[in-house]
Amino acid sequence: MARSVSATYLTAQQAISATPYIKLLFTSKDTYTTVDLSTNSAAYGNRIIQIDHTEEPYNEFATIVLRNYPRTIPNIRGYWTEIGYGYVTGAGNEYLGDGTNEGAPPRLWVKHQQTVSAGGKLWEVLELEGMWSKLREMLIRLGDPPLYSKSYTIDTIYAILVFILAEGGMTLAALVEDDTIINSLQPQFSINAQPFEYAASIIYRLLSMTKSYMRPLDDSQFEIKYPQTSDAANLTFYSDQVPYFSDYIERANALIPNHFIVYGNEGSDKRWSAYIASASPYGIDQAEIDAYADVYKIVLAGSLTTQAQVDARAAALLIRAKAEQMAGRMVAPHDARLELYDRIRIEDSRGL
Repeated sequence: MARSVSATYLTAQQAISATPYIKLLFTSKDTYTTVDLSTNSAAYGNRIIQIDHTEEPYNEFATIVLRNYPRTIPNIRGYWTEIGYGYVTGAGNEYLGDGTNEGAPPRLWVKHQQTVSAGGKLWEVLELEGMWSKLREMLIRLGDPPLYSKSYTIDTIYAILVFILAEGGMTLAALVEDDTIINSLQPQFSINAQPFEYAASIIYRLLSMTKSYMRPLDDSQFEIKYPQTSDAANLTFYSDQVPYFSDYIERANALIPNHFIVYGNEGSDKRWSAYIASASPYGIDQAEIDAYADVYKIVLAGSLTTQAQVDARAAALLIRAKAEQMAGRMVAPHDARLELYDRIRIEDSRGL
């Protein structure tokens, strides 16, 4: 669901001309020190020149360029911020995360800081990385040293995700969108069976068993998203009225692979003597096969022990393959309501 913003915020966002306001408060790891580089910073004034901010399914990062004359911006490597995009409105300085307008974008940490002197000007360039980057750095040590191996047999995928995130000081919101797998399947799942594993790769292994994704939020929290083709559009963009889009490209791809076969029930001797294979139509896109070719992917999931489980895994793999294709690109003015995995509708008077 798209973020909720106030009527005054939305009016400013959709106006022909508006005055931006950016809340840019950096906080140290111990939370005792803050550096306020917001638009109306009392200590520094408005130093913001440019913010280039990207959010992707498994990554988020930003580059912030600041004026640094006089040279007073301190070393803030390791500090975190949640960029509060906003506007000066009739109600004052409004921004995402201000208590009226819904949460700020996910947390980012300053990983690199450059001081640039050129052309008689002095700039400070901050390179920030987000929660997925932190997860890629985080070695999981849930078991005993030195191998830190850990096995799960009676916990759901959702529960294991909670354990993994807690290791990095992150949380997982209560489940709202349930794909019927993530909070019911109890996989035989091992961590650091081949040492050593990092949080992001473990999480991806878990999510690949489901039809779900994880969306980062503010306050170091994730939530589970289960996007479906039947979902209603969260926002509509138009070619001839607000909110506008300037251009849109729709891309249709041949689905490769288009035929997933999942084998389960390897047995206690691991010899697969009584294996179970996923059955048609699960994991098969016949229209794609008829249009191009039968392109297989075989997945071994020895811990699955019923026909229903292997069929569900095959169906989940096919859905994920379709969802992770590059299907299109839209260019539009920044709309703070949009979040990752929101569904948008395009209405083009030119007939697209």
